[in-house]
Amino acid sequence: MTVELLAGLIVIALGIVQVILQAGEFRRVHGVPYANTAQDTPSPVPDSVLLGRLTRALRNLHETLPFFLGTVIILALMDHSTAATRISALAFAGARVVYLPLYMMGIPYLRGLVWMVSFVALIVLVGSALGAADWSLLTSRS
Repeated sequence: MTVELLAGLIVIALGIVQVILQAGEFRRVHGVPYANTAQDTPSPVPDSVLLGRLTRALRNLHETLPFFLGTVIILALMDHSTAATRISALAFAGARVVYLPLYMMGIPYLRGLVWMVSFVALIVLVGSALGAADWSLLTSRS
């Protein structure tokens, strides 16, 4: 297993933790009976501040997770692991781990900075994969 794939596994585990936290808070706020419905009608109980933050943090992870996982899988299939890709993958995973409690606590500017670290790490990963790609495959006639 590459460091990049290990970082992917860490982020998947983080995502599962986020789902558990969000679902638990949803059930605490709205009750288990409502949570077990199709929720076709809005709950009479408003979301808590924490539930809103957990929901948005999970949605935010969902926005970048496919790109991150796809890229680290592609890097592994390309057998392309460099210091830059290893550091970037770990930076992405670490920033995402730090991002969640910052979001839960409602810390705005530091949270934005941590998100930016994760996004720059993702850009470095994608750039590295694009740079290592065999572009001649687009013009070969096989």
